[in-house]
Amino acid sequence: MPNFLTIGTYDGVHLGHRKIIGTLVRESSKRGLDSALAYFPAPPKFFFLNETENCLITLPAEREELVRRLGVEHVTKIPFNSELAEMSAEAFFNNIVLKSQAAAGLCVGRDFALGKGRRGNLEFLKRRCAEAGIRFKALSFVTFDGHKISSSLIRTFLRNGHVEEANKCLGWNYSASGKVVRGDGIGRRLGFPTANMGVHPAKILPPGIFAVRVKLGKEMFYGVVNVGRRPTVDSLARHGGRLLSEVHILDFDRDIYGHDLEVEFLRHLRPEKKFSSKEALQRGILQDINIARKYFRAACGVL
Repeated sequence: MPNFLTIGTYDGVHLGHRKIIGTLVRESSKRGLDSALAYFPAPPKFFFLNETENCLITLPAEREELVRRLGVEHVTKIPFNSELAEMSAEAFFNNIVLKSQAAAGLCVGRDFALGKGRRGNLEFLKRRCAEAGIRFKALSFVTFDGHKISSSLIRTFLRNGHVEEANKCLGWNYSASGKVVRGDGIGRRLGFPTANMGVHPAKILPPGIFAVRVKLGKEMFYGVVNVGRRPTVDSLARHGGRLLSEVHILDFDRDIYGHDLEVEFLRHLRPEKKFSSKEALQRGILQDINIARKYFRAACGVL
């Protein structure tokens, strides 16, 4: 069946993306077409930069789930590789838009372009869609605080720990997930046991201390997560410079090693810092927990 199609990376499925997807779903329904979204798992610029770590807002599986929740019927992954990088705009339009995706309509943002060197710009797409007899819609940007909402803007917010701003641009609360892996037991020895999450290396982890909602299976809890390098108790080299994600779940004491855990970032509490002693660290953690509890009571009506 012919599709009303959109193409892009769609990393984050943010408010700008949601505007395009909403239009796509409405237009396809109105015209008796299926809705289809073809996406690149990672932005093409990361292919050229060979960037693979701490770079994605949403992993492909997360992205597909968000897209399907918005009502898109067909979701296709198009890995960006050297062959695609060399493909002309004309070949991309013919082989992927028309042939592979069976597009009877195309809906994109105003800054979208396809083909080698991004030569398939808005004017090219208007012309080729008219020649192919398919509908074409280009939508204007959604803005936040005077800036165009983009995945690049959200990545900057997240890498600087600004989750509240990122969440406003996303239209959903940023989250990360992974299996609970065994750590060094430092949190438990300090009196604040933590679950150490093995997060995919491509996923952006915002640095700092955050109030979070924690999902364990079908259960929901609240907690405080530290994303950083534990400068008070560890050397940077010990973990190869990687950010660690350690969650202290409030009012919780169960063995959950090997379980999948998801944390939803709600509020930034403070940056990570080095304390003068383990006793000072304990006091700092307790203060973080108390601040988080006050936030949860005021914002969520819990604890």
